[in-house]
Amino acid sequence: MKAIPGSGKKSPNRIQKQRNGLLAIVHIAKQELGMDDAEYRDVLGFYGASSSAALSIPELEDLVDHFESLGFRKQMSGVGNKGAGRRRMAEALHERIREEAAKLENGDARLAGIVKNVAHVDDLKFCRNIGKLKQILKIITVYRKQEAGDR
Repeated sequence: MKAIPGSGKKSPNRIQKQRNGLLAIVHIAKQELGMDDAEYRDVLGFYGASSSAALSIPELEDLVDHFESLGFRKQMSGVGNKGAGRRRMAEALHERIREEAAKLENGDARLAGIVKNVAHVDDLKFCRNIGKLKQILKIITVYRKQEAGDR
């Protein structure tokens, strides 16, 4: 008899992580929906519990579904949020780099060369690597200091 992958029981650690995640979502939803303690206890009373910790995983999932029906929206964790934050950071660095490069003599041409050498792309707008953008900004800052010292 062959074992079907993924058909085995979940390890206790995975179950506990799932449970903790659901508990966190429940409490975030309660806060974001603006529920006072009495309203929250009424909802828990439907499950015959006085605390969300007393609920099973299926009951917690059902409770999250209930909160979603009231307008709560779960945010994706991990990459999704980080991606949005990194995108905003990249855009801010792009703006700052352009401002600093404009202060350089022949700044546009020098910026294009720096971007090509550091990020290996033809235009700054194609660089999304935060580390490379910070490096480009640092190089431009060094050039500005050198120009200021020459004057």
